[in-house]
Amino acid sequence: MKGNTETLTAQIKNELDQNPLLTAKKLCIFIGLDYTHYGNYVNKVKSLWKYYHEKGRGSNCLSDVHCWRGFGYVPLDIQEHIQGHMPLEGWQTTRARNRMLVFRDGLGRLELFETGRVNLYVRKPATLGKAYQLFCNGFFKIGVISDVKVLEVCLKSIRFKSAHAVFETKQRLPPLTINLFDKSNGITIKVGDRSHPNSVEVIFSFVDWAERLERKFDGLFDLREGFKPLREDYSR
Repeated sequence: MKGNTETLTAQIKNELDQNPLLTAKKLCIFIGLDYTHYGNYVNKVKSLWKYYHEKGRGSNCLSDVHCWRGFGYVPLDIQEHIQGHMPLEGWQTTRARNRMLVFRDGLGRLELFETGRVNLYVRKPATLGKAYQLFCNGFFKIGVISDVKVLEVCLKSIRFKSAHAVFETKQRLPPLTINLFDKSNGITIKVGDRSHPNSVEVIFSFVDWAERLERKFDGLFDLREGFKPLREDYSR
């Protein structure tokens, strides 16, 4: 009798591994059981499988972080300096109306605007250290910024903007996008996306309104004023 019970339990768990959304009635149909007599037992096994599954179904199964974005600031005349010395290693002009310049290397991409803002896109696996290195590669390594004091101010201005965290479930999930909390909390959840059909993808970002508040109270814009006494001669 015990052997039969263990076999039945294994069958139920095997069906749930393939489709965790099965109800007790459906499980009885697939396995060939009488729901009237075995319904309660199947429900009990399903409950144990759900909460004590040997493979675990915890919330910290992070498998990937990608699409890391950040932003920072450089002195306002840096863009003119780069344009005046083109071609410059890694830097390219664009057809954008805002005269945006782009820098690319193995770590990612920089976008430089006339306002002095720099958008950073770091390749995975992304870290803040790699963001700093990408910034240094685009400005310090090739001599666009040669004053260490100016570089330090620039690096202090770098902030996280957004990233994608992927949590693998090992089950193909139905496509669903939840963006109700995007504008208020900077969180969008994608399930069963084409790029990650077996995962839950959480897109988390530093929302625009929070960025504006930081600029106001922490003085990100004032950092540009701090560049003035530190500016070097870019006329060379």
